[in-house]
Amino acid sequence: MTEPQLLPPSDTPKEVAVATSLIPWRKDDYRARYLGYLACGFMPEEALYMLGLSMSWLEEVRQEAEFSTFELQVPEIRKELSKEYIELDFFRNFRMVLEKDYKVLRISLGLEEGKDGKVVSLSPYDQQYLLKMRSNYTPQQLQILEQVVSGTGGDFNFAEWTRRNQDIITSVEISRTETVKVEKGDA
Repeated sequence: MTEPQLLPPSDTPKEVAVATSLIPWRKDDYRARYLGYLACGFMPEEALYMLGLSMSWLEEVRQEAEFSTFELQVPEIRKELSKEYIELDFFRNFRMVLEKDYKVLRISLGLEEGKDGKVVSLSPYDQQYLLKMRSNYTPQQLQILEQVVSGTGGDFNFAEWTRRNQDIITSVEISRTETVKVEKGDA
């Protein structure tokens, strides 16, 4: 068996790099990259093409028991990878929601200043958002969040939770009211 060839890390798409984190070889090893491409849904021929490798290379590395074992486990790796991607997206989006909540809370407390140095006041939209947001900060919501973050949610059923908590997840409906003051003139 020849020494494994290594690639510069920058040549790997980020999705494949994440997939290679589930594989026991160094990320710059062709074996890890090949299995990473497979885990991302590429066919073996496509992975070989992306890496500039030949079928003879694949036949040679398939002689290694560890490599063959991992190649057979690619469907399980793919499932774990999809779970990780979903979690990453969920936590990224959740973080942005928390950032929005933080900003609205700071404005509501008079802690935000505009470019002119004056305290920013809540817009009608932000007022509605604040009212709806407050229902998300309950002990029950904290418990659910702790279960999600710790991974100890047990048999947490998102569909069932969604059905039972429609008031929390429905979008905020905003109406706009304008007051116009008409003054009597000297006509």
